[in-house]
Amino acid sequence: MNIKEINLTPAELVAILEHKRVMTEKQGKEVTIEQAIEHFILHLRADWLRDKQHWDSLNQRGEIEKHKYFRSKDEGRDIGKAAAAEEWCAKYAHIWRAERESLEQNGFLKADVVIQSRNGLHLQPASTLALLVSRFNCEVYLHRDNMDYYNFVLQGRKYLNVKSILGLLSVAAKQGESLELIATGPEARPVLDAIVKMITTQFQTDERAEAPA
Repeated sequence: MNIKEINLTPAELVAILEHKRVMTEKQGKEVTIEQAIEHFILHLRADWLRDKQHWDSLNQRGEIEKHKYFRSKDEGRDIGKAAAAEEWCAKYAHIWRAERESLEQNGFLKADVVIQSRNGLHLQPASTLALLVSRFNCEVYLHRDNMDYYNFVLQGRKYLNVKSILGLLSVAAKQGESLELIATGPEARPVLDAIVKMITTQFQTDERAEAPA
């Protein structure tokens, strides 16, 4: 089994990041996201999935009960549990699952940015960006179409750790290309704002300053 190719859900990634934090504290050194994913998949995922299924089932029952209450109120009669469940599953179950497994519902913020620098994301801006992100208390990952190097697959899309200079260099993003950024943690919003500002303004300013007169 290729751990790296497992298609994670946002809920799984949240659990893995918490596991990464615990592993880092226990080992007294930074654990990589790949190490945390592998350990989680091999040792914890089965129990985690069972617990998640249990809580999802309870929450789903709650949604059906609410649906039953409002539909019965509209009908002026008790429509019954079976009818409520069948109707809710047919009309709303897929929407409920999609929202529950969305990035936003699992504590992730998202930002899209277009590379403005004519030189793209080369060594200097990559190292500057990685240093910037390392100052924030959060986790930040980047997706670009057709990436060769990545740390994990989330909802069918490849992502890499923005704190890794080597990882950013492998992106090889050129001027005009779009990047998707996701972040989670106490400073997720400030870091995304800072990244977007750096990519759209600072890199261009630095290029103009370096250009010969």
